[in-house]
Amino acid sequence: MRKTFDAELQELNYEMIDMAAAAEDAIDVVVESLASDDDAAAKSAMELTKHMDEMERDIENRCLRLLLQQQPVARDLRTISAALKMVTDLQRIGDQCSNIAEISLLLTGQKQTAALAHIRTMSQKAGVMVKRAIFAYVNRDTDAAKAVIALDDEIDELFRTIKAELVELIVESRQEADQAIDLIIIAKYLERIADHAVNIAQWAIFCVTGEILG
Repeated sequence: MRKTFDAELQELNYEMIDMAAAAEDAIDVVVESLASDDDAAAKSAMELTKHMDEMERDIENRCLRLLLQQQPVARDLRTISAALKMVTDLQRIGDQCSNIAEISLLLTGQKQTAALAHIRTMSQKAGVMVKRAIFAYVNRDTDAAKAVIALDDEIDELFRTIKAELVELIVESRQEADQAIDLIIIAKYLERIADHAVNIAQWAIFCVTGEILG
């Protein structure tokens, strides 16, 4: 019985890694769409996130089967409950990537602003946070998870910088106000992606220690 349960837990890990990889791909493609003014990249990101919805359902079903059909010990319960929480964060990262891609399509062909360079930096940092958070979960590495949480301050600082630049742009040029507002919304979505990465890192720590960080 225990061997079967351990095999199921391993399959759960594999599914989590696959969904995390899909989230990473979506972030990378969204970054490409922002960097290259590429319609195809934005549309590809939206397709990737649709697949993530199916992955979320599959993982949730596996977690429920493990809880109902097996007799997990405390450590196993932490792993399963963390997976249920993390999969929600991954799915929301996918949603936010899709939202960014939709706005990216509206920006195609528009004049590039100075703030866009900061947004690309922010998107790259957010992607790194997601990747490292998943690494921390897979490897049960609490130090890696804590390093992800520490990176959130950089994202918050970038968001404040971007918002200040774009507010100034709106004041100076009403013609560029619509684009500036779109860029502020993109930056806010990226800030949320980073927040979800922090959540994943916190659940990775919970898997190891049983401690919920607030």
